[in-house]
Amino acid sequence: MPAALVGLLIGAAPGLAQTFTPTPAPFQNWLSIATSADGTRLAAVGSYGHLYASTNSGATWFPLTTVTNGAEPSRPWTGIASSADGSKLVAVANSNPIFTSTNFGKTWTSHGPGVTWNAVASSADGVKLVAVDYNMGRIHTSTNSGNTWTPTSSPARRWRSVASSADGIKLVAGSDYGTAYSDLPSIYTSTNSGATWRLTTAPNQPWQALASSADGTKLAAGVYGGLIYLSADSGTSWTAAGVPSLRWGGIASSSDGARLAAAAWEGSIYVSADSGHTWMRANAPTQQWQTVSSSADGIKLAAGIYDISTGGIYTAIAPPTLRMIVSGNSAVLSWPASATGFTLQQNPDLAKSNWTDVGTGTLVNGANQLTVSPVTGRRFFRLIHR
Repeated sequence: MPAALVGLLIGAAPGLAQTFTPTPAPFQNWLSIATSADGTRLAAVGSYGHLYASTNSGATWFPLTTVTNGAEPSRPWTGIASSADGSKLVAVANSNPIFTSTNFGKTWTSHGPGVTWNAVASSADGVKLVAVDYNMGRIHTSTNSGNTWTPTSSPARRWRSVASSADGIKLVAGSDYGTAYSDLPSIYTSTNSGATWRLTTAPNQPWQALASSADGTKLAAGVYGGLIYLSADSGTSWTAAGVPSLRWGGIASSSDGARLAAAAWEGSIYVSADSGHTWMRANAPTQQWQTVSSSADGIKLAAGIYDISTGGIYTAIAPPTLRMIVSGNSAVLSWPASATGFTLQQNPDLAKSNWTDVGTGTLVNGANQLTVSPVTGRRFFRLIHR
């Protein structure tokens, strides 16, 4: 690199709080949102409500129908999960069999027992599924996209939350207090798609929300009326995150576990860009936040409010990481393609405010990319959202 060239990447820093803006989704008691890997396709369910989907990151929404004839019933939905491409969906409702779709929600089939389902998770290909029973039941799994379901060897608990690695091999499930004093809330993990389960050292707290990195190594768990706990070793050990003690309703993770988002009933959404080491409160209205989901890169977020009168679904775009490769007197700058609406700017002097636009980039290998050449002297770059 020429001695005269100094590159400094500023602006759009990962630690900056993002702003959540409302979408036209209807008011429901939203309980769960699922997001495709690229953040384009969303699916959401509300308690005693209906299924809704979006194909444009929440800009518009439309209802999904699980029946072939008649009006869609209002079901006690509790959870929904999606394959990475958004084509395969799985949704659970209390006292109903488990609903699955293999065509982006156009048609649905239902299989399995009608128990008190409380949460569901999916592998990236939508083949391996896991669902948990809240009524002192067991954890059930499917290895064929939901056509058949099998109870695992898990203990009978009030299972409240579940998450899966991308390959469906590593699972993590959290429970609530049971019907006996000995039924303490716990977190269990499996390293063989649910064939066997291991009790972790997580504290005995009601585990409302769980999130996993794609490889199942980094885990985040939210207590309903407590803290968020983190694990970097697939649940072997846990540490408390520096967040307030709240009723955490939902947690979402990027595929690498670096970016996290957590929604709380008390009216806050917190985000982290360093695997939960530090957190910042996002710019979101004070509402009863119950669920949050994330694209694979952690850039696109969607969050739902549990309030049938004022509760909708909001979306946000997290500040992306700007990367630079210098070769000779050229600089190649890039940022994730899912971070839409950003423009690259440059400035030769940070003491001055004369930032000029470079461009919005072209899509190259899943990233927005721009080449600045020639670059002489000192040059600074940043991203600005418009």
